[in-house]
Amino acid sequence: MKTRIFLSVSLSLLPLAACAGDGTSAVPDRFLGHWAGSPESCASEADDLILRIAPRHITHWESEGPIKAVVMRGHSEMALICELSGEGETWLSTVKFTLSPDGRRLIDNTTVPGRELVRYRCADTVGTRPGNASMPAPLRGALQSRPRSP
Repeated sequence: MKTRIFLSVSLSLLPLAACAGDGTSAVPDRFLGHWAGSPESCASEADDLILRIAPRHITHWESEGPIKAVVMRGHSEMALICELSGEGETWLSTVKFTLSPDGRRLIDNTTVPGRELVRYRCADTVGTRPGNASMPAPLRGALQSRPRSP
């Protein structure tokens, strides 16, 4: 049921990509990086708001996967369609982010309906694999045991 709902929502948003703004094949550099629920939690893997965004891959606390579509509106608004997997399931997910003017805060407008979820840019690049900068390292131990394709 969860998969059907996400699939329906995701597929209904696809036609909007052509008219909503500039579609791109990768996340713009200004959105890339390691984001956390507070500046202090950047060094902790225990923050459940941790988010890592690579050009074509996204890693949340308990899910991760390839970014299938990127749609930009202006310089600071971005919508993503991602194929996420975690805890034995795979689903399509849509998310909309707004980047603050100073580039230090990433506002998630979709995860918690009716509320803006703010994440803070972490200064380091902890979790980015040196040999494969397009794919962040997983955040949870359960994800680390799964093989990854290049």
